[in-house]
Amino acid sequence: MLVSHFFDLVPIWPLFFGTVLVMFVFIEYGFRIGRKAQATSKKAQTSQVRSIMGAALGLLAFILAFTFNTAQQHFEARTQNLAEEVRIARNAFRYAELIAEPERLQARQLLTRYVEVRQQITDVENDRNQKLIFSLIKESETIQDQLWSLAIIHGQGAVIDESIPRGDGLFLSSVLALTDIHYTRIHSAVMNRIPLTIWVTLYLMAMLAMTVMGYQAGLTGRRSPVATMTLAFAFSSVMILITDLDRPIMSLFAIDHQLMTGLLEEMHAEMRLQYIPGD
Repeated sequence: MLVSHFFDLVPIWPLFFGTVLVMFVFIEYGFRIGRKAQATSKKAQTSQVRSIMGAALGLLAFILAFTFNTAQQHFEARTQNLAEEVRIARNAFRYAELIAEPERLQARQLLTRYVEVRQQITDVENDRNQKLIFSLIKESETIQDQLWSLAIIHGQGAVIDESIPRGDGLFLSSVLALTDIHYTRIHSAVMNRIPLTIWVTLYLMAMLAMTVMGYQAGLTGRRSPVATMTLAFAFSSVMILITDLDRPIMSLFAIDHQLMTGLLEEMHAEMRLQYIPGD
């Protein structure tokens, strides 16, 4: 399941323009309240509102920085998990060479297909086709089950002595590690997210800060449309960057899959060299 809260259901650009609109609405709302209170306001009150506005904007900036750092960590975790999966898949492909035929060929074919499926998931993510993504994830898990069955067959007596594992044992360990990293990647993408409570707090804080800013402008009777638009777009842009970084299927960012592509090419080349039809 790739959708974990409401923000995943909204495309990134409508969410951006909706956020900007919310900012403008609350700035205007605060401005109109300030204009009504202008006649009875005093200089000390205006100064106090200015201080509160600075504190509110500062607190909003702090929450944005904290949330951005969290989303960046989630993005980096997904990148590291990809690199780890490539490393484990390469090792499993190498260790498969140590088991006996005909399971050796079957294991290497399954591992090649597994990497192909993982690469296809990346291509499908760009099209945001969730049904096909689910289907490919299911296929990769089926391949893992098949690899595990092969590993079990050749994993009996996996240790020659206390310190030197046999090739069968190495293949068994690599298949188990491949299964582990698969579920780690799924958890990292779907479950390791910024909680909805933090998103609600962030948007509430933004609306309050924009209201106070508009109120302060209303008390003074002056406001700058350029400054207002710039601030609204700036805060909205950062919030959307955080949203996209935290999503399982990103629109503005992308994880570099060159490692997976390179491994797939390496596997295909080795399979062509070692298993030529007719030999």
